[in-house]
Amino acid sequence: MSEYDYSVAILGSGIAGSTLANILARHGHSVVLIDSGTHPRFALGESTIGETTYLLKLLAQRFDVPELGHVSSFEGVRKHVSSACGVKRNFGFVYHREGEVQDPEEVTQCSVSEFPNGPEMHMHRQDIDSYLFYSAVRHGAHPRQRTFVDHVEITDDAATLTTRAGERIRVRYVVDASGRNSVLANQYGLREDPCRFRTHSRTLFTHMVGVTPFDEVTRPSGQPSPWHQGTLHHIFDGGWLWVIPFDNHQSATNPLCSVGLNLDTRRFPKQPGVTADEEWQTYLDRFPSVARQFAAARPTWDWVSTGRTQYSSTRTVGDRWTMMSHAAGAIDALFSRGMANTMQVIYAFAPMLMDALTDGDLSAERFASIDQLNQTILDVNDRLVASSYTSFRDFDLWRAWSKVWFMAWNLGISRIVGTYFGFLERGDPALFDRLFDAPFPGTFCPDLPEFQDLFRRLGGVMDEVDQGQATPTEAVGRLADLLGTAAFLPEPLRLGDVLRRWHDGSFDAQRQMYEWGRSASPRLLRRWYDYDLDVLLARSGGVPQPVTF
Repeated sequence: MSEYDYSVAILGSGIAGSTLANILARHGHSVVLIDSGTHPRFALGESTIGETTYLLKLLAQRFDVPELGHVSSFEGVRKHVSSACGVKRNFGFVYHREGEVQDPEEVTQCSVSEFPNGPEMHMHRQDIDSYLFYSAVRHGAHPRQRTFVDHVEITDDAATLTTRAGERIRVRYVVDASGRNSVLANQYGLREDPCRFRTHSRTLFTHMVGVTPFDEVTRPSGQPSPWHQGTLHHIFDGGWLWVIPFDNHQSATNPLCSVGLNLDTRRFPKQPGVTADEEWQTYLDRFPSVARQFAAARPTWDWVSTGRTQYSSTRTVGDRWTMMSHAAGAIDALFSRGMANTMQVIYAFAPMLMDALTDGDLSAERFASIDQLNQTILDVNDRLVASSYTSFRDFDLWRAWSKVWFMAWNLGISRIVGTYFGFLERGDPALFDRLFDAPFPGTFCPDLPEFQDLFRRLGGVMDEVDQGQATPTEAVGRLADLLGTAAFLPEPLRLGDVLRRWHDGSFDAQRQMYEWGRSASPRLLRRWYDYDLDVLLARSGGVPQPVTF
C-alpha cells in the first residue's frame, strides 16, 4: 500500500477541477488531481457566455495563470489550444409548432458583439479540458488518472482517501468536482430526495456530422446574424433542442456538431423499451423543419439518454471538504450557464481555500459562504429555466420571458466586465475582491434588493401560467408592466418592449449600457462602470472590426 500526502485532493479533472488545480499548483500548493477516466474525453457544456469568458480572464489575471486567459476567447483558443472549436456570434431561438413548417416570424435572437463580449465560442471540450489538465500538471499538480476513490475518511487533522486499489492518500482538504456521481454526496447521503428544483427535464445527446445549417433549410427571418454562426435553440411546447456547430468558420478543422434534445419529463416521460434512436426519430417526425436540418445527419457515437437532469444537495461544504460545480447540483443546459456558474464559484472559493490552508482553519463554518453561493446559483438558474419551459407553451410568452433572461445576462456580465476593465485600467488588485462584496451573492444582480423582489414577482407570473391561474396573454401583459415600470432597470435594454424579437448585443448597445451605468444607474451599480471605455479602446487600437468567418 502506497501513501501520498498533499495539501489538496481534487476529485474530477474536468474543466472545474483542472481550473482549480491550475490556480492552487501555480501558487505552490501540493495538489493531487484524481479522476476515474483519462484525457482526452467527451464533455458537455460547450457554449460559452460573456460571464464565462470574463471570469476566466479575471482568474488568469488574479492568480497569474496565463492558460486560463488562453481559453477565455475564441482567438486565444485558436492560437494556443485547438482549431477544433466553433465561433458563437449569437444566441438563436426558433419556435416550432408540432406538425407544421416553422414560421420564420416566430424567432428571437441575441447578437454578440465583437467587443467587449465576443465573439464567444463553442468549446470542443475534450481539447479544452485536456489543455487545462496538462497545464495543471505542468504547474505541479500530481495526476492520478484511472483512479477510483471509494471512500473519504474525515478526521480532525486530515482527510484520507481510499482508492479501489487499496491505496490511502492523506490530504488536508478535499474538493469534489466529480459531477453527478459525487463521492462525497454518495458517502454522506447529501442528495435531496425529492430534488427541490422546479425544472423537470431529461436529455438525449450526441455529436453528429452532416448537420445542415438551419439558414439553408428555412426562409429568411431578418435576424441580425446567421443561425449557423451561433448556438441555435429549437424550442417547442415541452422542450428544446441545442445545435452547437464546431465547423462554422473558415479555419474550422472539426466537422462535428453537438446536438441535445431536452424534454420536460412530466410531458414526455421516458418510455421503457424505446431506444434513444427511436425517440430521436419520433421527435423529427413531429417537427418537419427540424427534420430538414437533420436529413443528412449521422451520429458519430451512440445517443446518450438520461433520466431527470436535475439533482440538488442538502449542503455542499463540510469540515475539510467542499463540493463544487456539478457535484453540488445541476439544472439544465438552457442558456449555457453551467461553465459560468462553475467559474463564479472557483473565483470565490480559490482565495478562501488558500487562506485557509495558510491559517489552518478548514472547518465547514469557514466555507459557509461557498455553500450559500452554490445553492443560490442553482436556485436562481432553476427559476430562470423552469419558467422558460413554461414560456415555451406560447411564442409571445417566450418572447416576453426572454427579456427576463436578457436582463439577467446584461446585469450579471456588467459587474464582471467592470471588474476586469477596472483592473486593466488601474492595475489595482483590490478590485478583485469587490466582485463578491454584495448582499445577494449568486443572484443575477447581487447589489440590489429591488432586483430580488422583481425577479420573484416575474417568476410568480410564470407560476400562475404553469398552474392554470393565468393565460399566456395575461402573463405577457403583466411581464411587460413589471419590466417596463421598474425604474432601476437599464433603459437601453428596452425591457418593457417584451414582444421585440431581436436582443441587441452590438457594440453600440453595449456602449449605451456603459453610458447608462456611469450616469443613470442606481448608485450601488455605478462602481461597475467606473472605468474609461475610451481609454481602453485607445489602448487596444479602437473598436475591433468584425472578423469574417
